[in-house]
Amino acid sequence: MLAKTLLLLALGSPVLAAEDALPPVGAAPCIACRAPGVDPAALYSPEEWGALRDGEVLHEDGARESAPDDLEGATRAATLIRRPPAQVWVVLTDFERWPEFMPLIDETRVARRDGPRLRVEQRYTILFVALAHTTIYDLAPGEGRLSWRLDEEEPHDIEASRGEWDLVPIASGRETLVRYDAKMSAGRAVPEFVERMLRGRSLEQLLAGLRAEVARRHPED
Repeated sequence: MLAKTLLLLALGSPVLAAEDALPPVGAAPCIACRAPGVDPAALYSPEEWGALRDGEVLHEDGARESAPDDLEGATRAATLIRRPPAQVWVVLTDFERWPEFMPLIDETRVARRDGPRLRVEQRYTILFVALAHTTIYDLAPGEGRLSWRLDEEEPHDIEASRGEWDLVPIASGRETLVRYDAKMSAGRAVPEFVERMLRGRSLEQLLAGLRAEVARRHPED
């Protein structure tokens, strides 16, 4: 399920002409400057933090203690990117180019932008199963957060989805801990094997793809 969530993250292209005066989505005075300080040692075991430092993606599936109205599918993942949050944010919010480096995504289009809120139409393919829906993304650059939820007023091939990306400054802001948290319900239209595949390999590819693209666009000096 949440695999789709991941894919949902991908977004769009042409922005309405009336919105031309808006600054680029990736532009902001500060990125993650208001994000709460985090001690990795309090979040991860020494083994897990060592894996993150080595470029691995950590992920966890399953239900968690949550509100009664929470969706049944839950997934969390994290990776460490050795670049500042601003450089990660520029890539993460470059919705038009998500299909270039994110798995399974075929096409994205920004259908509407209202300030920090975007509605993005997305098409993707999972093991020859074609899916599509519109996702509402809310950008909070100061907090380093990109949150989303399924636009239920538009046609959608999954039942429900919501989640967020969080960029956490590490090493005095020189590196970024990227945390991904998603919940979704695929509904009967999506085969169970598709959900399982998405929760495993595709989730890792999602974060690894983001990490690789940030490094490609922002090579170290």
